[in-house]
Amino acid sequence: MEIPGAQSVYRVLDVLTEVSLNPGMTAGEVAKSMNLTAPTTHRLLRVLCDRGFVMQNESGKYVAGPQMRVLAGDRVDHAMLEEIGRPLLAQLRDQSTETVFLAVREGLQLTYRVVMTSSYSVQMYGEVGQQIPLHATSQGKVILAFLPPGVGERIIDQLELPRYTPSTITSAVELHEAMYEIRRDGYAVNLEERELGVRSVAAPVLDAQGSVVASVCVGGPIFRVSEEDLRGKFADMVCATAEAISAELLRRFKPIDPTDELTAP
Repeated sequence: MEIPGAQSVYRVLDVLTEVSLNPGMTAGEVAKSMNLTAPTTHRLLRVLCDRGFVMQNESGKYVAGPQMRVLAGDRVDHAMLEEIGRPLLAQLRDQSTETVFLAVREGLQLTYRVVMTSSYSVQMYGEVGQQIPLHATSQGKVILAFLPPGVGERIIDQLELPRYTPSTITSAVELHEAMYEIRRDGYAVNLEERELGVRSVAAPVLDAQGSVVASVCVGGPIFRVSEEDLRGKFADMVCATAEAISAELLRRFKPIDPTDELTAP
């Protein structure tokens, strides 16, 4: 039994359910399936798209949006992210000659999704599925910095911030301050903060809503990777790769155009 006065809420939830269960519907198909008028369907889809619960794919059809994955504890389909990322990460590995990583946040930790190792015998180490701290890695710090306003700050305040090396940030105040510099530069560096003898640089991967969903990283031993390298050529490389992955995510799932009009079903 529906609650009186909440008809619009029921309608938007019904449309969300319909699109989630039948991805790839056109607006007209949604209207016909739900027995709604075209203007009403248009308005409900606009609301859902504005909040990221529904998106239009490259064909202009409607699919579940990234906010659905946020509620489920995720922000983007990892299989699709890896599919998009692998060829670009391989190019980055070959260009940099160092180990590259694609990582995502899972709760208060970071998880490696893709690791492509350097051909050098001495290299930065990591395994797919390995979980690492957010505060002591370039990947984790860049994700914290580019989360929606207030979210990264709340996560930082929940972290335990254990010390791994003399360079590890162990103060929430200091980590909050580092976020400004990272957002300003567009990348984060790790100067032996988790492991002595290792440096890295990471850049954010953004979804079609402009929210960070992953990080791209290049890292190597200090005798081969200087801080100047990190902030120079390697920063340029990881930023370009992260932007290319972000662009492909945007291409596959473009946001709704507010000027679009529905046709009657």
